[in-house]
Amino acid sequence: MTGKLKKLILAVLTVITVTTVLVACNHNDEPDPVQEEDLRTVLVYIAADNSLTSFAADDVAEMVSGFAAVDADKNNLLVYVDTQSAKPLLYQISKDSKGAVVKNILHEYEEQNSVYPTVMAEVYNRVFSAFPAKSYGLVLWSHGDGWLPSPANISASKASTRWFGQDGTSYMDISSLNTALNSAPHFDFILFDACFMQSVEVAYELKDRADYFIGAPNEIPGPGAYYTELVPAMFSQANNLASTVAHGYYDYYARNYTGQLGSNENWTMGVTVSVLKSSEVQALATATAAILPKYITNGSAINVSSIYSYDPRSTYYYYDLKGLVQSLTSSVDQTSFSTWSDVFELAVPEHLTTDKTYSSFIYGMLSMSGSSGLSAYIPRSSYVSLNTFYHSYAWYSAAGWSNTGW
Repeated sequence: MTGKLKKLILAVLTVITVTTVLVACNHNDEPDPVQEEDLRTVLVYIAADNSLTSFAADDVAEMVSGFAAVDADKNNLLVYVDTQSAKPLLYQISKDSKGAVVKNILHEYEEQNSVYPTVMAEVYNRVFSAFPAKSYGLVLWSHGDGWLPSPANISASKASTRWFGQDGTSYMDISSLNTALNSAPHFDFILFDACFMQSVEVAYELKDRADYFIGAPNEIPGPGAYYTELVPAMFSQANNLASTVAHGYYDYYARNYTGQLGSNENWTMGVTVSVLKSSEVQALATATAAILPKYITNGSAINVSSIYSYDPRSTYYYYDLKGLVQSLTSSVDQTSFSTWSDVFELAVPEHLTTDKTYSSFIYGMLSMSGSSGLSAYIPRSSYVSLNTFYHSYAWYSAAGWSNTGW
C-alpha cells in the first residue's frame, strides 16, 4: 500500500464521516518509509451538472495526458467531477509502478448539489486533509458570471445562464464560495476555468484565499483549458508560477488562433487570460478610492461610451477597470491616472490576449482592443436592486464607490 493511499484512508476514517471509500491496493505488511512532504497538491473542481457536461470527460482525459510530464512521487492531482449523467466522483490521477498514468476513483458520492457551500467544503476537507503539501492550487470549472448574484437570489439579475458554478438550477454566489473556502488551505493560485470570473469585485472578496487569481474577464472557449498543457504548468516549480499557469492556459489557443469563426472541436477564436496578484489588490482599492469620489458625486451618471466592455449583452455588467479610471481622469488629471496605472500594473502583472475572442452573445468575434484584463461593474440607475446587491461587496466600500452617491 502506498503512503499516499494510507494518508487518504487515515483521513477518511479519522476526519470525515462518509459512507464509502473506493481504493484498490495490494496488501503489504512492511511499513512504508516516512515520506517527505509533497511539493504541491492541485484540486480540479468540475461542477458540470449543466450544459457543459459533455466537456468534462474530455478535460479529464487531457489531465491524464498532461500528468505524464509531472513527478507523481512529489505531486498530487485530484479531480472532483459532477455531471448530468453520473453521480459525483473524486479521482486521483497518478502513476503506477511502471510509470503509466492511471486514474483511480477515491470516493463515489451520492447525488448532491456541487454548488452548495457545504458540499464544496466537504470535498476540500477530504482532499487537502489526505494530501497535504508545501503548496496548493485550485481550479474551479463550471459556468460563471463574475460578481453577479445568482438568478435565484435577486430578480434584477438577468444572468439566467451563468457568479461561479451551476448545478441544475442552483448557482453559487461569491459569498458562498468564500464561505466554502474556509475549509481549504491558502492557495498559491486559484484558476477559474469559467466565464467572466476575472473581475475586481471577485478578486477583492477572495483576496485572502490565494496568492494569485488566474482567469478571463470575458467569455472563455467552450472547451475550456487544454489540460494536456495546463497540468504540467500547474505543477511547475518556476518562481513565476502564476505566469507559467497563465501561459499553460493561453498558449495553446494562441497557437491555433486565426481570428475566424471555428467550433468547439476546432477552436480558432482565441482567448483572454490575466493574472491578478492578491497582495496588491488592497493598494489598487486605495488608489481607486482616491479617484472615484473625486469625479463621481451625488450618484451622477457615468459616461461609459469610451470604456471597453467585456460583456456584449445589452446589460453591460463588465467594463474594463483601467478604462473606467482613464475615462475619468486622463483628460483632466494625467498625473493621477499615471499614478493609479502604476498600481494597477503591479496588481495585474500579466494580461494575455489574442486580438479578438469569440462571444456567444453576438455569435461572432469581439475585439479585445482597449482591454486590460480586469473587469469592474459601473452602476446605472436602471439597476436599482442590482446596485443594492453590489453594496454587499467589500470592493464597493474599499474602492470608494460608497462615497460617490451610488
